[in-house]
Amino acid sequence: IMFMLFAVVFGLIQKKFNFSGWKEAVLGIVFIVLSFAVGMKFPLIFDKATWSYITFVYIFFAAVLPMWLLKQPRDYMTTFMFICMIAGAVVGLLVAHPTMNLPVFTGFNNEKLGTMFPILFVTVACGAVSGFHSLVSSGTSSKTVESEKDMLKVGYGAMVLESLLAVLALCVAGAAAAA
Repeated sequence: IMFMLFAVVFGLIQKKFNFSGWKEAVLGIVFIVLSFAVGMKFPLIFDKATWSYITFVYIFFAAVLPMWLLKQPRDYMTTFMFICMIAGAVVGLLVAHPTMNLPVFTGFNNEKLGTMFPILFVTVACGAVSGFHSLVSSGTSSKTVESEKDMLKVGYGAMVLESLLAVLALCVAGAAAAA
């Protein structure tokens, strides 16, 4: 919740002062650290139903607020977290250097793991067979880039990073299963 509130504050500051470059990055990182610090100092503990209502309220505001107010600053701040998590996972795998001895194929219906469907559609990278990102990004990315020529770099870069994330998740899952 604090992350979303700081994202809105970040959006308002961006609109008023039009920060760019390193100032924008520093402000985004400061808001990330603040949101984690406040959230850890004052954790919100609710039941499942309350969190469902909070999620619905967030979805409503994400749908009706302008892109510059919530989605762009939220995604900008999330990018820093994503980069740090990917870098941490790469360093962790290089340092730990886990071994994996997993079967190549366990079947479409495994007693221990369950069926391959629907998990094949909902795992990392929005599923191995999903087209969800192309559906979502077509409406969001088109509103956030300055030139259509930039979309090739944005789309390709996003898919390369998601592929790296999928490989990292596979390595972590394989190491955890082998342990």
